[in-house]
Amino acid sequence: MDQLLRRLPAWTVWVTLGIGFLGLLLPWVLAPVTSDERYHYPAAPYRMDGNLLNVLPWTIDDMEWRMAAGRIAPVGVFAQHVVYFLGMQFAFSTGTPLFVVHGIVKILLLVLAVLSFALLLAQLRRRDGERLDPHLRRTAVLIFAALVALGVTTVSPTRNGWTTFVVLCIGGITLMFLAGAASLWTLRSWSRRGPVFKVVGALGLALLGVVIMLSYEMHWAATPFSVLLLAMVGPAPWRHRIVLIASLAGGWLAAVWWSREAIKAATKVTYVGLEVDLTGAVPRTAALQLINALPGVGITRVIDDVGVGLPVPQPFGGSGWVWGLLVAIGLSLLMTRRTNLWSGLAAGERQPMLALAMALVASALAAAVILSVSVQSPQIVSSLGSTYRGTPWIWACLAGVLALGALALPGRPRVGRAVLISGPATLALLVGILVWPTNVSAVQTLRAMDQYALWESAQAQLVTGSPEPKAEQRRCLIARQWRGMTGRSPYFVLFLPHYEKAFDYQWDRPWCSQGRTSKD
Repeated sequence: MDQLLRRLPAWTVWVTLGIGFLGLLLPWVLAPVTSDERYHYPAAPYRMDGNLLNVLPWTIDDMEWRMAAGRIAPVGVFAQHVVYFLGMQFAFSTGTPLFVVHGIVKILLLVLAVLSFALLLAQLRRRDGERLDPHLRRTAVLIFAALVALGVTTVSPTRNGWTTFVVLCIGGITLMFLAGAASLWTLRSWSRRGPVFKVVGALGLALLGVVIMLSYEMHWAATPFSVLLLAMVGPAPWRHRIVLIASLAGGWLAAVWWSREAIKAATKVTYVGLEVDLTGAVPRTAALQLINALPGVGITRVIDDVGVGLPVPQPFGGSGWVWGLLVAIGLSLLMTRRTNLWSGLAAGERQPMLALAMALVASALAAAVILSVSVQSPQIVSSLGSTYRGTPWIWACLAGVLALGALALPGRPRVGRAVLISGPATLALLVGILVWPTNVSAVQTLRAMDQYALWESAQAQLVTGSPEPKAEQRRCLIARQWRGMTGRSPYFVLFLPHYEKAFDYQWDRPWCSQGRTSKD
């Protein structure tokens, strides 16, 4: 039987895995666009005047009102609006629905997170300066990729960082791993280069600290992650480690001081999400942040929220179990075909893996705490399943720890390979059987809300730009319905001018020429 399985073409394994994972990810990929991204996408082309090069000056100008609200995050804002601009241009040129474009962005960000983890592992060194075994690295990346892909099933699509502000929340994972890889590369090169490189390397890490600080509050957790790696990985002497740690931390602290002074001079009204509250609620909220990042924790929340006549999701509902089974089969085939998947740890490999695991744990804890110290956090993360923006970052750290921990288990190579594959395979089956139906139900529940139906209808009208009379009548109706939301939330009505400006900019005609518009 083993010989028969090994004769299967290599592509059958990857096709099986690809179809299985894509099926499991479909509810997440095709979820509605939520939060402020509903207007950031449409607004990007006219904000940038149709030119990607205008993203930088617009970001600089945008900092004025953000400082007045108590926040400086130009790096994160710049990255977001590059994606918004390119995503909207892609939607306009191809007619692709905006929620599909957003799904493509999510998949690309997931791939970047995995690739950056692979790059980080390539920079890890043992105490003797040697690289980790390539088979070990590939297996770690494979397990990490499987676990990260399964992590998007935390279920809550409205507050969840897997679906909301994805460039900051999922893209931040890539920033963390790249920061760690850059730190380790600089440390390794320090002893072999001259004084010019030493100065440039120290300044480079100081600049990296500034970039991390000016990216997004949650991204600050990349600093302790990189510091621990600098302190524990490789054969470098302590004087080199101390200089580079001081450079990285010094750049971060300098940016903290400058930004606080700039905000103090500009602040008028501070956004409640940035008001610090260090009461006893912080430990409880941080613990919930960690727990709620686990796949499937939000199942009970979805069942409570189903309503609107939709059936309560049941195990084996829909085709999720098929996708989970395909993933399990693909991983099993991979184990059977790849006898070199893992052959145990060589001498000295356990220490750098332990150092990386400790850095990942520290980063997860730091992200949970950072997202728990604001006045707003206990209101959002109030119970089991109440996910928030830290879910991707925290789960990526936990997935890395699980992958490294599985590789460190003692045992014979064949037994070890079976253990490595059985964990993600079992999780994939459980996700397909139990969590996938609730994911579908969560998305259906969201789309059943009249507000989201209205937004997606408006997005479709904006992307197609149809000049037909019936299409314009539909846009006029959307405008009237949008204004009708004033009694429930004036915040939602603010989105209408962005769609009108975007439509006028892209199609050179008004959103609705019949009667009064929001510009009148």
